[in-house]
Amino acid sequence: MPFRSLPCFSGMRYLKPETQVQIITDISTPVSLLHPVVTIGTFDGVHLGHKAILSEVATHARENGGNSVVVTFHPHPRIALGQQVYLLSTRSEKRDIFDQSGIDCLVEIPFSPEFARLDPEKFIELLHNLIKPEMIIIGYDHGFGHNRKGTIEQLFRIGEPLGIRISIINEMTSGNSKISSTIIRWLLQEGDVEKAAELLGYPYRISGQVVRGNQIGKLIGFPTANLHLEDPNKLIPSMGVYVSCVTVRGKKYSGMTNIGMRPTIDAHKLTIETNIFDFDEDIYYESISVCLLKRIRNEKKFATLDLLQKQLAEDKSRILEILNEKQ
Repeated sequence: MPFRSLPCFSGMRYLKPETQVQIITDISTPVSLLHPVVTIGTFDGVHLGHKAILSEVATHARENGGNSVVVTFHPHPRIALGQQVYLLSTRSEKRDIFDQSGIDCLVEIPFSPEFARLDPEKFIELLHNLIKPEMIIIGYDHGFGHNRKGTIEQLFRIGEPLGIRISIINEMTSGNSKISSTIIRWLLQEGDVEKAAELLGYPYRISGQVVRGNQIGKLIGFPTANLHLEDPNKLIPSMGVYVSCVTVRGKKYSGMTNIGMRPTIDAHKLTIETNIFDFDEDIYYESISVCLLKRIRNEKKFATLDLLQKQLAEDKSRILEILNEKQ
């Protein structure tokens, strides 16, 4: 089977491209890499625990004149198996973070029920044939292969005859909190986006296309960008009003975001709508991203639109105070 050689890996040492991490989605043909240092996982959220592993991978690759490689899966294994999962990061969001982390190569294995049946030995054999890792760095609780039955002890046993060195990263904590995707999901479902950001290492982000709403916000002086999420499996935090930072056309703006059912107008559909401060442009059907910085109150039902307008004015004043304190 012929090898593919990535354009950024020329000579005895790699040259980091000006563009982005090299992405491989076709696993039928081996890829030619230099001294690959590899990590494996779903990396949902790419939180601080994940970033510690990525840092080790990048460091070891750099010290050995090799390539840093992340092996992940798309779609998320649980989604591919027909299970419900609320994602902390979409495919494009994860790619952005891997790129920012200085990873050279991202291998996205197409995940399917058939692939899920690979036993641990066959999975490592596939990786060996695809990228010939010289070193694999994983977290302390890593499982691999069918039903994640492959243990770290098995990885050592399988990897040694193939010349693969194995390194294990210990559990990471932030204060008294364990850093895990499960805990971050729980925090977001409680509306604690500040604590979630501490464990993620960045504010929680939701992205999508701006769609037309019922124009009530514009009518009362607070026009909103209504967001249609790019991935229906993306986790939506607890309903309420949030301090937010909005990226539109590459530029950042402050704003206030409401997640909820809009009870004042008797709506019955969950919406994500953001009033972008100091902004007055038509962005319908454009993509934006909204980072949630702090939840300031629950969603409420008001007797009249005038009372809603008054509350929104108070919310905006409070949000501006919070943003000024953060500067």
